[in-house]
Amino acid sequence: MSSETETESLPCVKAAKRSGEEILQRLKERKLLRRYAKITSDDKFIYLPLVRVLTAAELAEIGDIELLTRKIVLLKPRKSVKEILGFKPSYSYEIIGDIAVLTGADREAEAAAVTERSEESELAAMAQAIMDCHKNIKVVTRQTSPVKGEFRRRTMAVIAGTERTETLHTENRCRYKLDLEKVYFNPRLAGERNRVALQVTRSRVDEEIIDMFAGVGSFAIQVAKRNPQSHVTAIEINPDAIRYLKENMKLNGLRNIAVVEGDVRRVYTRFIGTADRLIMNLPKSAYLFMREALSMLNPEGGIVHFYDIESSYSDTGADVGAGADMPQQPPREDEDRKKKSPERAVRLAKEKLIARMQELSEEYSFHSIEILDARKVIAYAPYTYIIGIDAVISP
Repeated sequence: MSSETETESLPCVKAAKRSGEEILQRLKERKLLRRYAKITSDDKFIYLPLVRVLTAAELAEIGDIELLTRKIVLLKPRKSVKEILGFKPSYSYEIIGDIAVLTGADREAEAAAVTERSEESELAAMAQAIMDCHKNIKVVTRQTSPVKGEFRRRTMAVIAGTERTETLHTENRCRYKLDLEKVYFNPRLAGERNRVALQVTRSRVDEEIIDMFAGVGSFAIQVAKRNPQSHVTAIEINPDAIRYLKENMKLNGLRNIAVVEGDVRRVYTRFIGTADRLIMNLPKSAYLFMREALSMLNPEGGIVHFYDIESSYSDTGADVGAGADMPQQPPREDEDRKKKSPERAVRLAKEKLIARMQELSEEYSFHSIEILDARKVIAYAPYTYIIGIDAVISP
């Protein structure tokens, strides 16, 4: 746990409390928030310490804020899991609620460790180190299967703590109850969910929004909570996710979400021509649902948030985008460095979306697609990324 040590005069952002979470996220995205410096507040404002003084352009970009210098308490950096262990662990991990999940193994670290310690002893040591590093963690579990099937489930093995996989996760002031074995939830998409919710807020109009693959409401809850004037339809095929979605609506005090259980391919006909905005968060196969998406889109057009998995060195991205868990061929050592860059993966994702739109344009009378933004969201595997695209589709 971090402890207070000394104070220092630092550049800070002063923001109204009501917009503090949004401003904090924007600073984090730009890597401008000072680490190990205490965030403070008073009755009306929050004060966010910065790594440096912001430029005029950054001030305008981030929002309604004031730049000032303020005495800030510096926090003592806590030891990392690696520092506690004394060696590089073989596994990465992510935190969801009070559960830490060990995910993909670092094969090089794993091979190096095999001669010095057994896998079981390392897992036990890593679990203890995580719990020492993060005092809120009550369970450490290991993912023992990939996410698979139409319900997007995976299996877990508890290594330390209480024998459970259900937790309560807080993100961007929203609460999510979920079971990690029964439903899919990716905590690394927190910034992306915040970004989409902010886009709806900035539109300043009442919108009809359809979340085509809603899960436990990871996008739908944040969009609906930030924008009570809009209405969200959350479609989900997994019955356990539906149960948690309804519970999460109650946890967050929401009434502007309509929950629909079923396969998008079967229920989309109930929403023909109704959506001003679509969220297509099914990266492995979202492009296969473009026919249903265009059917539900307002005839006058609308915005689509489209997610795809692309390899930066695949010519077509088909192996990964069509649902393979990992790239099938490693890149050659002499391969052009450009082919390994995220920018190439972004380009391939845009090309895939545009090509699919062109295939369906005559059938649905949508002939224009304007890419507002296309970006690498997170890494998925070596040289492979989840790509996010915001597009305006119109007649």
